[in-house]
Amino acid sequence: MHVIGAPAASELEARKESLSPGTQVCTGNINSGCVTVPISSDSCINFTGGLSFLNKEVTTAEIPDGFVCTFFEQFGCESTQGGKDTTVLQGGTWDFFEVPGPAGTVDFNDLSSYFLCSLV
Repeated sequence: MHVIGAPAASELEARKESLSPGTQVCTGNINSGCVTVPISSDSCINFTGGLSFLNKEVTTAEIPDGFVCTFFEQFGCESTQGGKDTTVLQGGTWDFFEVPGPAGTVDFNDLSSYFLCSLV
């Protein structure tokens, strides 16, 4: 039942997503073994606890427009190899078999342990 003057359920979902954008992270193709993780700008998100199934298992990700996310191979959102253990992804859908690396395209499949997103 829709109350006159109240937003429809689809409008509420759209508003919720625009207020709290999320990165969809998947263990397979998009919509396969996925979870949408709310973005808290400049906060390190680790793949432990309820997200432990993603640790070293991320194959695809969908980054919202206007954001850039760095995926880290090691825990702690710090690069230990001068950037060679990270990939930096801007808005769009990414297949981790072919993502940007420091010296060209790299295979980052099943390597991520943490990620960090910021506004572009």
